[in-house]
Amino acid sequence: MAVPWQDLGLARFRVLVDGVMHAWAPDGSASPEEALAEIPTVEYPDGPLDVAQGSSVDLRLLARVLLPTLRDHRLATMLGQYDIGTDDEDPKTIVRLLEALLGDALAVDRQVLALLGQLVPSPLAEILQRALLLAEPASGPMEPPEEAAAVGGGGWAGLLDEALDPEGPLAGAFEAFELRTGQVEMARAVDHAFTDGETLLVEAGPGTGKTFAYLIPAILLLKRQPGTRVAISTRTKQLQEQLFRKDLPFLVERMAPRLNVALLKGRENYLCLRRWQALIDETTGSLDRKGLAALAPLVRWIAETETGDIEENGAFHSDPRSRALWGRLCDAPNHCVGSFCPFQEDCFSILARRRARRADLLVVNHSLLLGDLSVEGVVLGSYSHLIVDEGHGFEAAARIAFTDSLSERSVARVTEDLAASSRRRRGWVERLSLASGRDDIQRVIEIVSSVRSRAEVLLREMDAALPREQRGAFESFGEQGASVDDLLTSLAQLEQALDRLTEHIEDDLQTKELEGHITMVGYLQRVVRRLSEPPTENAVHWYERIRGELSLHATPLDIAPLFRKMLYPRVDGLVLTSATLSVAGEFGFLRRALGLSGDDEPVGELVVDSPFAHHDRMRIFVPGYLPRIDGAPGEYATELAELLATLVRELDRKGLVLFTSYRLLNAVRDALPPDVARVCQGSDGPRSKLIEQFRAHRGGKLLLGTESFWEGVDFPGEELEFLVVTRLPFPVPTDPILVALGERIAAEGSDPFFDLSLPLAVLKLRQGVGRLIRTQEDSGIVVITDQRIITRSYGARFKDSLPVQPHIALSADALLADIARWWHGAR
Repeated sequence: MAVPWQDLGLARFRVLVDGVMHAWAPDGSASPEEALAEIPTVEYPDGPLDVAQGSSVDLRLLARVLLPTLRDHRLATMLGQYDIGTDDEDPKTIVRLLEALLGDALAVDRQVLALLGQLVPSPLAEILQRALLLAEPASGPMEPPEEAAAVGGGGWAGLLDEALDPEGPLAGAFEAFELRTGQVEMARAVDHAFTDGETLLVEAGPGTGKTFAYLIPAILLLKRQPGTRVAISTRTKQLQEQLFRKDLPFLVERMAPRLNVALLKGRENYLCLRRWQALIDETTGSLDRKGLAALAPLVRWIAETETGDIEENGAFHSDPRSRALWGRLCDAPNHCVGSFCPFQEDCFSILARRRARRADLLVVNHSLLLGDLSVEGVVLGSYSHLIVDEGHGFEAAARIAFTDSLSERSVARVTEDLAASSRRRRGWVERLSLASGRDDIQRVIEIVSSVRSRAEVLLREMDAALPREQRGAFESFGEQGASVDDLLTSLAQLEQALDRLTEHIEDDLQTKELEGHITMVGYLQRVVRRLSEPPTENAVHWYERIRGELSLHATPLDIAPLFRKMLYPRVDGLVLTSATLSVAGEFGFLRRALGLSGDDEPVGELVVDSPFAHHDRMRIFVPGYLPRIDGAPGEYATELAELLATLVRELDRKGLVLFTSYRLLNAVRDALPPDVARVCQGSDGPRSKLIEQFRAHRGGKLLLGTESFWEGVDFPGEELEFLVVTRLPFPVPTDPILVALGERIAAEGSDPFFDLSLPLAVLKLRQGVGRLIRTQEDSGIVVITDQRIITRSYGARFKDSLPVQPHIALSADALLADIARWWHGAR
């Protein structure tokens, strides 16, 4: 849409984009200098908007508020969105981008544009306010999408063999269909488990096609047995989105077009319209310009989104100031006022749960699934069959789901909502407008301050009393008994003071809000009491310090009884799958952890090997000449840095280096020569930025990463061609949960190392090595620099779990020669 520059009154302007200042004017001057020096001020009826001096139009901010769902807002991405040439040195490119963005602004709903004009800073505010005068009235609300119909339909018999046949309905949708014997084997096993009502553990290596191997039998089950309901749970939201946005639409369209499928996340992922309105009113009333700008990327998105799922809004996530506000905007049980909410009919969270309850096939994540178990299924409803993908993380997810925590942050979430500690905002009690009860309101405000200060005292005393380690176990609040009593007294007083407000509140909505606040205060009391007593036999109390803040936790140890009580009796068929479930082909570790002994019901096991030709596409090397990892401090890091520099220079390819601690990562980073291109977790930005920079680079470069890079990242082809494992990934031996689990195992007569630490390390090593080969065309090398894999007896367990056996190199020259020989020869 062409921009009427004269009507907007843009005489000349400066544009800030990606940190570079550009200048331009509508008549097409040849350079930024000419734009500023030669263009006269033009007379417009409303006066010219001349931003050539002093201020600038921030194109990135304009794009973030107009295109909030764009994956990122770099210049190249914005140019691609509008199919504009990528020559960002040409001023015409920048002006074309601004023209396109302003054209978008003129097409935005007038109410949205008006609110944006209030939120963004000058001069964008003035530009959008002028655009408002030119914008066309909105054409009316969009028609809601049609609801999917019930299970049924499909023009074929719906047999598994037919679905997987090379001449079948699915194969025809691929340009080059490839029959995968492992995928067929897994699909048949899943279909058998569903039909016979059994439990199945399936390890399916990369490239197996495990997603289709469980989705196809699930869809066929729903076709055969109307009224059956299947839930699929993933560990990460990324896989959850992939299933719902990509894999399921492809299969449902071809197998059961009328199948009702839904995605559901936890309530905190959805925007609350009532809280949004309250925050907008509060922020505009306080004239908090930074707060207003942080809210701006939500405005258009709220008007156009069908889901209210904040994951859609990349612009919001990209700004730390915006993300910090999400806790005051998201849906949450304690803030929900139910039927009293004026936005109930449009509530994103309610609509998502309604769709989920009606769905025949429901996609959730582990956190939501486990949370639903704790409330006896009131959110998801009943389901007859369950598929747990990324099952290797199911036990850890359960511990997190059933952990109670206390920290200054958790206390602040409750107290700040009631009465804010900052003058820039007001809490719920401070916003109350009552005909009576001012003394009771003031009483609540005073007690909230007391709760806040007494929690700070208790946590400060605990911080001083606990060892200085980052994580550790503790029994209970010991010498802090007086501070515990003070905090519990204040919490009880707060609960009573809030309850007294019911005498003055006549509004049903406010009464419901009050009930939520009382519930949260009650939760704090329960957590403090739990932590003040010694842990039960099946729990551990532990602490951690993150960026100087102390958190206290109470976590269950053995979660198998919880699964046996709350999950397994609810389902007729259960499938747990992942690329790494077994240790050397055996499932004993996972079965014990999840309480799948098989004594009551049969448990099937299946290992489906990856179809990738690892013996042809991968080599694993162990440099036998490197120092021991537990040797002289600094020597290992120095030698490792030298090896990494040599690999980058000689190979001129990109490598991922996996660490188990920031301490070693930082030591290696500091020892690397300056000419070695690298990005490092913890110092070069957030994980997403590191991934983006690494993928975009051409030539040799290192990505140094810790915990979050051992799994869940894909770098196909030339994006990753060598991987270095700097240490066998044993869990931290002093980890309080691991120590407590080890003590239980030892009490039962078993070996904590061989029955707990070693299996966990083997599974994690397999996840890490699995980052290298992600497609049929991938190839590369793995270098494991920890000598223990060849010098310790338990190293055989690691080697037996690797896709290929490692080669030992006795010198740096031998290592490079072996790599070159394979890379340019056998490969």
